[in-house]
Parts: sequence; C-alpha cells; structure tokens
Amino acid sequence: MMKNLMLLGLVFFSVQVFSQKIVKEDCERYLKQTGLKYLECVHIFEKTDPKDKIYQFYKWSAFGKIIFTNVEKRKSGYFLISHEIAQPIYNEKTNELDYPITVCVNRRLTEKEFNDFENVLNKNKFWEKKTYDLKVLCTDGFGIVFQALHNGDYRNYSNGNCPPENEYLNVLYTEIKKILKL
Repeated sequence: MMKNLMLLGLVFFSVQVFSQKIVKEDCERYLKQTGLKYLECVHIFEKTDPKDKIYQFYKWSAFGKIIFTNVEKRKSGYFLISHEIAQPIYNEKTNELDYPITVCVNRRLTEKEFNDFENVLNKNKFWEKKTYDLKVLCTDGFGIVFQALHNGDYRNYSNGNCPPENEYLNVLYTEIKKILKL
C-alpha cells in the first residue's frame, strides 16, 4: 500500500506541478527523482535549437508502471527512447524515494519512421489544437501527458484521469505505439 501511495505521489507531483506554472526547482526535483527531463522544463529553462523536434509521451497509472517516451529529431539524427518507471522504493539511508528506471527502447529512427510518426500527428490534427486538457474523472486511474516542442512551438496536452478508451490522446498513443513498434 505504501508503494502505491508513493507512486501516486510521483504521478500527482508531475501532473499537478507541471500543469501549473513551474519553477526551476520543480524541474531539478523531477530530474533528481527520475533521472529524466520533463519537456516543459527543457522548453522553459534550456536553450534548444529551433529546428529540433522533441515529442514526449508520459503514460501513467496510479498503481502501476509509468512509461516515459521521447521521439526526437536533432541535427545528429532521429531518436526513440522509452523508459519504464517502476513503483518507488523508500531508501532508508537517504530518506528519499528511489525510482527504479528501465530503458525499454533506445534506438535511432530512420527518417521514414520519423516521418510516419509525424504523419500520424498530422492526420490526427495534433498541431491544430491550441489546448487539450480533460477534467479529472477519478483519483486513482491512468492518463497520458503529451508534450511537443516543434520549431519553437510548445504544446502540453493531458487527457486527465480515467479517460475513455476512445478519447483523443488514447487513440493517438495507440497509433504511435503501433508505428514505432513500442
């Protein structure tokens, strides 16, 4: 039960803190806890090449694993990296939570794979939406946060908590998983 509450804490920390105005300390804490950079933090506090395209999906479950995936186009090529964050473990020596992270996928994408990925976004009118944020339907469910930094334009979409299977981000995520073989 304690493990579930700790994982729920990470989920709500990231969803709640990052759905409001964030400060650098939030980003540093998140990086320290998970070893991963939250895309909104990159957008606000780091200099990026305006030609870079970075997409980040954060599929979470209150009582299970969290999948954190980046799809990137940078000067050096196209990349796909996906992490699984397990339920946190309390570290008695440091009095902090440790978040076991497993790298599930870490590979270069071909230009065709990246273009297929972007075609899915275009087909689903991803860039036409200025905002997308569903209301929370329950307190112990699951959801998706989808962030994108594309030619200097930043988007942060969330499907709330406990969205229906046919909801926009769930459908989009399913299509993306299929084309990227996640």
